[in-house]
Amino acid sequence: MSEKTLAKAALQLPCSVVIVSARAGDRQGAMTATAMYVSQVPPILVVSISKTFATHELIEKSKEFAVNVIADAQLDLSKKFGATHGYEVDKFQEFGINTEPASEISAPLVSGCFANIECRVRSSLWEVEGNHTIYLAEAVAFKMKEGLSPLVWLNNRYFQVGAQCKI
Repeated sequence: MSEKTLAKAALQLPCSVVIVSARAGDRQGAMTATAMYVSQVPPILVVSISKTFATHELIEKSKEFAVNVIADAQLDLSKKFGATHGYEVDKFQEFGINTEPASEISAPLVSGCFANIECRVRSSLWEVEGNHTIYLAEAVAFKMKEGLSPLVWLNNRYFQVGAQCKI
């Protein structure tokens, strides 16, 4: 099988759609990403951030970030935060994004999300190719909005979460 064909393998894994937000000093930024949990006790999440993104620089300086799990009604936020570079513009201001203060970290929380998870970096490592940093972070606070459904990414397309399966 060709390398190009094998590259599609990762696209077959359903992923969360999140906005990773961070702040260092008076600078704030955010980007569209995906996140997953590694452990429930302690609550550890993982995100992978390109070294070329402004959000990476903010996380490196502050050692904390928020994982804002986008609700399915917020599809436009995913596109806006994913298509614009934070070195060029303050995305929150540019797109009129409402935020809320976090309780344990300095990063802004995106309003209206399915969930907001405040995280502190526990460790990080460079990806094999050296272009991303993989952050393992402990959830130190979170809030969730009842009645909302998270957005999911699969095979380069967005999906809504359907009904709960009965076992």
